[in-house]
Amino acid sequence: MNPAAALWKNRLSAHLKIVSRYTAYAGQSGFFLFLLIVFIASSYFYGKALERIPETFPYAIVIALWLTPFIAGSPIRTLLREADLIFLLPMEARMGPYFRGAMLYSYLSQSFLLVVAFTASMPLYRHGYGENAQPFLALLLFALALKFANMLGAWTESTFVRAGHRACFRICRFAADAVVLYALYRYEIITASIVLLAAIGATAAWARLSRRIPVNWPYLRRKEAGHRLTMLLFFNGFIDVEELPSRVKPRRLLSGLAGLVPFRASNAFRYLYSLTLLRSELFGITMRITLLAVIILLFAESPVTFTVVYVLFQVMTNVQLSTLGRYHRHSVWTALYPIPGTLRRPSAARIAFTAQLVQIAIMTLPLFRPAVFTIWLLALPLLGVSLAWIFRMRGTRAASGHSE
Repeated sequence: MNPAAALWKNRLSAHLKIVSRYTAYAGQSGFFLFLLIVFIASSYFYGKALERIPETFPYAIVIALWLTPFIAGSPIRTLLREADLIFLLPMEARMGPYFRGAMLYSYLSQSFLLVVAFTASMPLYRHGYGENAQPFLALLLFALALKFANMLGAWTESTFVRAGHRACFRICRFAADAVVLYALYRYEIITASIVLLAAIGATAAWARLSRRIPVNWPYLRRKEAGHRLTMLLFFNGFIDVEELPSRVKPRRLLSGLAGLVPFRASNAFRYLYSLTLLRSELFGITMRITLLAVIILLFAESPVTFTVVYVLFQVMTNVQLSTLGRYHRHSVWTALYPIPGTLRRPSAARIAFTAQLVQIAIMTLPLFRPAVFTIWLLALPLLGVSLAWIFRMRGTRAASGHSE
């Protein structure tokens, strides 16, 4: 076997073992059950929304905008490591099988998400075009072909020397995909094919006239590091990921909130976990969940929809904040100070509970919209507090069951 092909096979095998192991932990946490609940609820509200769509609804534009990120967003998982820039660079001319394997793996894995997104758009498409709708299989094959073209475009993009050229090429690629998809759904496959060929010709000419290198090793390594970090951050929500590098963000203005913790020895862990929450990626995740929840709640048209969304996002936040206690589990400094280690988990649970109360207050504001307000919705904040309290008690009991 070619050494480059053997190397890719070994790297892919190790990568898949990591993914499968952490996916099992995610399944044990109930994540897939949560996805099933979201799928059932989304299907129900999707069907209800289709019944209310006006005749002037821009079906082609909406579907094109929905599918464009799944097609144009085509990151290439090269599984490169830092040392590869030294040891593999000299054999660049023989690395073709390695990068072809990376392209194939990236295409197949991302095509799965594309098929899911494409299938989700079909009810909307058939609702808008009825008997004039094109066959499902023909549209799917065209979308997969367009995805493959974008994989080639992503590789071409990586070979540009200047970062500005890569950014411009990526923006144009997204725009071209949106136009091709609009032509596909608004007209026919033949028209979309003509637009696609024109876009390929234009990007090929652009690439020939730009300064490029065969393999942009530093860029590919940085992108791979980012992809790996994103994956590990996702799995860190379910299990303590040892391979995850710690990222601390100063956030000086927000860090001042930790000063509200009374200055006492018994509050040392509370102060530590206040700063940990405010400076870690967990704060960004919680903020994004809260913002998305508020946006959806502002557009909810019935008390039932409001309740379902409210409870789902409360549970999501509780699950995320429950991972706060995993920070500093193996820190050495706690053994150097006269602070009881049994205070660590309860302190983390208390800070997570406080953050949950703040989110409950924010998510309660859309409740008073006249379109959805009913008196029994006032029980939702109490339900949110109860859920947060249950998760806090779980964290406290976990502390009593482990010797620190």
